[in-house]
Amino acid sequence: MKKTAKMLPLEGIRVIEVSNAWAGPVATRVMADMGAEVVKCENPQRPDFSRGWPPFAEGQRGVNQSGYFAIYNRGKKGVALNLKNPDDLATLKRLVKISDILIENNAPGVMDKLGVGYAELVKIKPDIIMISLSGFGATGPDSIALAFGPILEPYAGLSSFFGYPGDTPFLCGMAVSDHVAATMAAFAALAALHNRNKTGKGQFVDLSEVETMLACMPEAIMEFTMNRRQLPPQGNHDEIMAPHRVYRCQGEDKWVAIAIDSDAAWQSLCKIMKQSELACDERFADGYLRWKNQDALDKIVSQWAAAQNHLELMPIMQKAGIIASPVYCGEEIYRDPQLRKRGFFAEINHPVTGKRELPGVLARLSDTPGVVSHADPLLGEHNDWLKALLDK
Repeated sequence: MKKTAKMLPLEGIRVIEVSNAWAGPVATRVMADMGAEVVKCENPQRPDFSRGWPPFAEGQRGVNQSGYFAIYNRGKKGVALNLKNPDDLATLKRLVKISDILIENNAPGVMDKLGVGYAELVKIKPDIIMISLSGFGATGPDSIALAFGPILEPYAGLSSFFGYPGDTPFLCGMAVSDHVAATMAAFAALAALHNRNKTGKGQFVDLSEVETMLACMPEAIMEFTMNRRQLPPQGNHDEIMAPHRVYRCQGEDKWVAIAIDSDAAWQSLCKIMKQSELACDERFADGYLRWKNQDALDKIVSQWAAAQNHLELMPIMQKAGIIASPVYCGEEIYRDPQLRKRGFFAEINHPVTGKRELPGVLARLSDTPGVVSHADPLLGEHNDWLKALLDK
């Protein structure tokens, strides 16, 4: 966690975060990595509920020991404020007066009921930027519906594209909608800051997680709007390329992903499999025929892959111009030479859990690189810092 000698891109920008779990914390983490001073406000009676999510350091559950919370909240300051308490609400309003952005991911209307909706904030600081992240947006018949990422994926239709034909819909396995929305929120913050620099005006940003998710699924939307056809789940296949799937390899639960995108790549795969005669097989003569006969093709590739080492296949195939990758488990990701060479993991020293490695800064600016400045805050750790700041 070495600090850069140069000024970070967002130094001088103060961000207030009133959010939980995923979308809000991920968006502000990106800003913190780039130098923004992020002040995370948590209700001491009901703190960010990701503090209660595993994994826990050494398997010991505790409000300051969640690895989940650590990843999404490193580099921030943490204050404990109960916004239903008049004194704490007044403290937040004083903080708004000297801040640039407030980001929240509560249900629409919650901030208004607490007395810190956008209409109230602009009275305190006319050029404040407020970003609201919610499941369905601040308007519309479903705006007040409760939502988590695993609920928004089915609503957006994503779950209907995962899985196998004729089987039940699948969830993706992570809250992908929250991460997509968080990225858009960080971008919206920069856009609003840029506009404020030109006009002197702040603004309210209304972000719907469902809508940001749908913007990432053009093939599903356009298949219906253009052809009135529902895109079916593809299972372990691709709609265009073949072979294009994951194949079981040597060992227990070891796999490799292979994507053949051209005739040249197919011919190279035939050579690697030592079955050059397949390159002349009429069933696999071009991309369309390989796709049409992919069940027969998959049997051939599967039989060959079953005798291979999944870690050794990637360099062999990549050298031959074939897109391929092992399917990593957690330990293999952690030890991956590529990630290690690039310094992807950042070491933090947490006052409770000690030294730990977390995913580092994601965007690498050549002149002003970001930094993981410090560990995630203990609950209410910076209350005294905030008092001193406001009493200046």
